[in-house]
Amino acid sequence: MERGMDGIVATNTTIERDGLLSANAVESGGLSGLPLRERSTAMVRQIWELTKGKLPIIGVGGVFNTDDMKEKLDAGASLVQVYTGLVYRGPGLARSILREFTVKH
Repeated sequence: MERGMDGIVATNTTIERDGLLSANAVESGGLSGLPLRERSTAMVRQIWELTKGKLPIIGVGGVFNTDDMKEKLDAGASLVQVYTGLVYRGPGLARSILREFTVKH
């Protein structure tokens, strides 16, 4: 914030493979999607606490449904980005997440 940041995207990928059980766990490169969800949410929460909520946060990582979106928002995200979920669930994912969110809340 001291350097004029307007917001932060947290997080996109990780190179860590802790807890992966897949045979592909030994691959290198960025990991995204569901294995990243909990770590991403923890990072959103940490950034929100460090900035006292004064910096907009875009929560990213492992968002596949309404509960995943709400988890990011509850942790302090101002917005939520969906990427890997679109790959696996298709372009209707955003509409279904918002429709379900509206019904639940």
